[in-house]
Amino acid sequence: MLDRTRDRAHGRVELRILNAVTVNHFGVPHAAQVIQVTRTTRELGTRRWRTVVVYAITSLTFAQASPARLADLLRGQWAIENGLHYVRDVTFAEDASQLRTGSGPQVMACLRNLAIGALCRAGPVNLAAALRQHARDPRRPLATLGITLGCTRHHPRTPEACAST
Repeated sequence: MLDRTRDRAHGRVELRILNAVTVNHFGVPHAAQVIQVTRTTRELGTRRWRTVVVYAITSLTFAQASPARLADLLRGQWAIENGLHYVRDVTFAEDASQLRTGSGPQVMACLRNLAIGALCRAGPVNLAAALRQHARDPRRPLATLGITLGCTRHHPRTPEACAST
């Protein structure tokens, strides 16, 4: 099974070939198809082609997702990934981060994703404004995550918090 696409955008030419094979008992639970995507790209104005081959496994059967549909789903996943990266870079200035060694970059990316996910689940939001609002009050992030603290009599900003006790 095969799907071929050719795009010319963003200063490059990209050829994509998707091969999908139906599998049974592949060694991965619920695997229905194995996918190979070959992407060949060339920057406009150059002669050099670059080829990248990636593999994927899906539980979608051929009846649920033809090769053309699988290609659309994979491109849609990249759009989601690129959108998330844009949000992380613009809102958190992730590309300017000087954290480069060990597991630090991955940990910070996970924390940024947690913040984005928690704020988005709380409802429609301007992410930058919500981050500023949550930074002003240390209890607000906990409340967004559904964490409540006991009485905080010692905290000067919340004398009314324990007024009923």
